Amino acid sequence: MKASSVPVGSPNDNSSYLTTSVAILAPRGRDAAVASQLLNNAGISTITAKDLENLTALIGSRIAVVLLTEEALSEGDVEALTLMIEAQPSWSDIPFIVLANQSAGQRSSRAMARIDTLKNATLLSRPLHAEELVRAVKSALTARARQHEARQHLQKLELRESQLEESEAKFRAIADSVDQMIWSTLPDGFHDYYNRRWYEFTGVPEGSTDGEAWNGMFHPDDQDDAWAAWRKSLKTGIPYEIEYRLRHHSGVYRWVLGRAQPMRDTSGVIQRWYGSCTDIHEIKMSQEQRQLMLGEMNHRVKNTLAMVHAMVSQTLRQADSLDDARTSIQSRISMMSQAHDRLVQSTWTETKITDVVEAALIPHRTGKGRFKVEGPDLPIGSKQALALTMALHELATNATKYGALSNDQGRIDVTWAVNQNPADPKFTFSWRESGGPTVTKPSRRGFGSRMIEQALAGYFIGAAELNYDPDGLTFSLRAPVIGLMA
Repeated sequence: MKASSVPVGSPNDNSSYLTTSVAILAPRGRDAAVASQLLNNAGISTITAKDLENLTALIGSRIAVVLLTEEALSEGDVEALTLMIEAQPSWSDIPFIVLANQSAGQRSSRAMARIDTLKNATLLSRPLHAEELVRAVKSALTARARQHEARQHLQKLELRESQLEESEAKFRAIADSVDQMIWSTLPDGFHDYYNRRWYEFTGVPEGSTDGEAWNGMFHPDDQDDAWAAWRKSLKTGIPYEIEYRLRHHSGVYRWVLGRAQPMRDTSGVIQRWYGSCTDIHEIKMSQEQRQLMLGEMNHRVKNTLAMVHAMVSQTLRQADSLDDARTSIQSRISMMSQAHDRLVQSTWTETKITDVVEAALIPHRTGKGRFKVEGPDLPIGSKQALALTMALHELATNATKYGALSNDQGRIDVTWAVNQNPADPKFTFSWRESGGPTVTKPSRRGFGSRMIEQALAGYFIGAAELNYDPDGLTFSLRAPVIGLMA
C-alpha cells in the first residue's frame, strides 16, 4: 500500500519531513495482512517490510511508527536496526509496537534483550484485538507528531538564540569600535554593561562599576547632581543628559557629556536604558579659555589704561624735564607693545618659561634692581604660557598700583624650581614682594585674584595661593611636572 506523508522531517536528518505511515514487519502467517487492513480501515497508511534490513531502510526515510512481531526480532540480524535507533537525533525516539507471543515470565532473556534494543517499545499480546491495535498505533503516531512539534519549537528557539547571539555580537562590535563610552542598565537603573572604551578610559577592572558603583567614578562635587538627574530620568522616563567630571585612568578628572535614552516595548514600558559618555574635556577647556580670554580682554584694557596712567605719573614725578619725561614715556609704551607681540606669539607654540616670564615683566621694569628672576629654563605648553603671562601681568599691575612697584624702594623676587625626587617630581613657582607699602587683604576678591588662583592652578593641574603678608604680597604655585605640558 502506498504511504501517505506530510513533509516535516525524517528521523536522522535536520530537514522537515514527518510521515504518518506505519511500517509492518510480520514474516509469518497473516499478521501483516490483518494489521494492515485494520489500520487502513482506520485511515492509517501502512507499508509492509520484507525483513529487518528493509525495515531499517524504511525507518531511515519515511516511517512514523513500526509494528512488528516478536518472531521478526528473533529471526533476523538486529545490529543494523540497533545502530539506526542509536543514531537518532536527540529529539527523535521512534515508537515500536511489538506483537508478543507470550507473557514476560515465559520470554527468554535473549528475546527480552532484543526488545530492549528498541528503546521505545510497547508490547501487545496476541491474539490481536482490533481496537487495542488501532488505539496503540494512534497513540504512537500522536507521540511521534509531538516529537516533531517539540523539535520544531526547539529549532525556533535555537534560531532565535542564534539571532540574539549574532545581534549581541554585532552590538558589541559596534559599541567597542566607537570612541564613546557606551553603557546600558536594567529598567530600575542597575548598570550591567559597559563597552571596552569605558574600561580603557577609566582603567578600572571589568565589572567593578556594575550596579551603582559608577557614581563613585565622578568628581565629588558632581556626584549629587548626577544622581539627581539619573533618578529623575528613571522616575519619569525622560532622556538623561548631564555634564560631569569623570576620573581618567591617569587620576585626572576629565569633563564628559553623559546621555541616556530608554528603550520601550510596544506598550510603552521601559525595557532597558542605553547611554553614552563623550569626552568633552578639550571642548570644555576651550570654552573656559575663551570665556577667560573675553574677561581678560575687558580687564586688561582697564588695567593697561591704569598702568599707562601710573607709568606716566611716575615718569613725570621722577623726570628732570618734560623732554626726559616724553622720551621715557615713549620708550616704555614701546616696550609694552613689544611685550604684547611676544605674548601673542608664545600662546601658539611650546616655549620656554624664562621667555614667558621676561615677556610678561618687560613693561613693568621701571628701574634696575626692581626684579630678581631666577629658575631653570623649562619647556612650557602654550596654554600654560598664556595663563602664566596673564597671572604675572595681574601681579605686576597690582604691584604697580598698590605694591612693591608703587614706590622707589620696592622689589620683587620671581623664582621657580623642580624638585629632584624622581618618584614624585614637583614644579614650584613663587612671586614675593618686599619694600613696598604695608599690605592689607582686600575686602572682596576681584577678577584678577580669581584668575590667578583658579585658572592658573587649573591649567597646571596644581594648587595656587595668594598670601597678603603685611610685609609684601606673595604668590605660590605648586604642581606636578606633567602640568607644565598637560
